[in-house]
Amino acid sequence: GGVLAAGGLSAFTAGNTLPANSATKGYASQTITGVTATAVDYNTNTAGDTITSVGLTLTGDTTANTIKIAFNGAAPATCSDAGTFAAGSTTYTCLLSQPVDTATQFALVAS
Repeated sequence: GGVLAAGGLSAFTAGNTLPANSATKGYASQTITGVTATAVDYNTNTAGDTITSVGLTLTGDTTANTIKIAFNGAAPATCSDAGTFAAGSTTYTCLLSQPVDTATQFALVAS
């Protein structure tokens, strides 16, 4: 599937950062709590109408954290990937099914 980089206006909790981005498809807001994200990539199906996974790159070893994601204010669900730590960052691929046309807010919560 295609990859959509994180975009749109961003809302952040103090102490958490997300890289500047420029994307043709963005979401109205992103909220990152409890970690520092260096990349958030939205992966879609071949048709491009459904987000099938979210790729995350977080600073440091966050494999001991519980990573949860949500769209549109829904209750956050635990990421399906336990994370892989290498070279100072932890990467995740969280599987989900979210229609692109209704995705307006993304939230990542680490605890």
